[in-house]
Amino acid sequence: MNFALARENMVKSQILPNRVIEPELLEVFSTASREDFIDKKHKEIAYSDYPVSMGSRRCLTPLPIARMIQSMTAGPGKKILVVGAGTGYEALLLAKLGATVHALEMDESLATKGRNLTAKTGIHWKTSPLADGWSDAAPFDGIMVCGAIPAVPEPLLAQLSLGGTLTAIIGNEGEVIMNMVRIDGPGAIGRPKVIFQTVADVLPGFPRPNRFEL
Repeated sequence: MNFALARENMVKSQILPNRVIEPELLEVFSTASREDFIDKKHKEIAYSDYPVSMGSRRCLTPLPIARMIQSMTAGPGKKILVVGAGTGYEALLLAKLGATVHALEMDESLATKGRNLTAKTGIHWKTSPLADGWSDAAPFDGIMVCGAIPAVPEPLLAQLSLGGTLTAIIGNEGEVIMNMVRIDGPGAIGRPKVIFQTVADVLPGFPRPNRFEL
């Protein structure tokens, strides 16, 4: 299969028509080998708009990833936390944009594969409960939650730097429409800003606090 052509088609048909316009972001999507980060038996559909398995979970589809990254403060000199990093595809995209990336994953098998795949990128990995974030490395200019969660827990918000942004998909198991939100922090006031509607698998280990539920 011609994966380079598949990447090009993904950018042209899925990402570019849906208000993702930053040239640097489009470039990293065109060069990052997504097929390496999913199960081998699904490689031929790596660039489809269907959530394919990467092991114990399914990965986000390309468009939500692109919209989340575009809404963040990402790039050279920025420190980003990827929560639910899986095998590291989103972390790789952010590293290619020049950010210093911390990848947090609770599944040891996924994290091990991610470490191996991104060994030469400078990405920092930690295996730990997702809802706790990575306080030892905080504050972060951006936090990207790679999956759906019922609400944004306080520990993650507290790890944002002044002027930092958090992006997440808010939803519960079984919902067919979820809101992708952006929260500015720390001390954000009011409701999160809805930037996109999508659907994603729910990440494990997140409680349902009252704050920021939509």
